[in-house]
Amino acid sequence: MDELDGEVESSNIFLKALRQIKQFIQSYLPFAPLIEEFANHVERGADIEAGNSFRGLLTALGELLNSFKEIIKDGLCWFPRLMRWQTSKGEVSPVFEDYRNEGYCYRIKSYMDIHTRKEYPKELIQPEIKPENRTGTIEQLAQNVEAVEKQVWLMGVGMSQNHKCQSRQIIK
Repeated sequence: MDELDGEVESSNIFLKALRQIKQFIQSYLPFAPLIEEFANHVERGADIEAGNSFRGLLTALGELLNSFKEIIKDGLCWFPRLMRWQTSKGEVSPVFEDYRNEGYCYRIKSYMDIHTRKEYPKELIQPEIKPENRTGTIEQLAQNVEAVEKQVWLMGVGMSQNHKCQSRQIIK
């Protein structure tokens, strides 16, 4: 019984952690339209105008990009925590150049593997950059957390029923 109680406690701790992850993911759901806009620009291979240099203002998308921006080197950046695509070369994220050198205008220069950081020419990877190849989207993360949460809950119910059966056998 002590062993089963320990397993149930571990499951409860795991479920609590999952709930916290789920809350974190849900906090990003209001940004889903902006993330979708970013992904659509990348999938079209289009430039992203993220603000107005004359007024020094960023658009909502520009603010989001600014918070996720990772500088590779001067004039080059990427957003691997924002969106990725699974391709024949691995999981990649676009590398952008600030083509006006103002911090507002992004143009896809190439794609970089998330894990190896190997860079591939835009022309080679762009045909594989499409919605069905997106990975790590907020919606996918939320669905995966919910699936794991349900699975752990079902395991907990199974353990609880097992626990009751064993208790009855001990009492007999």
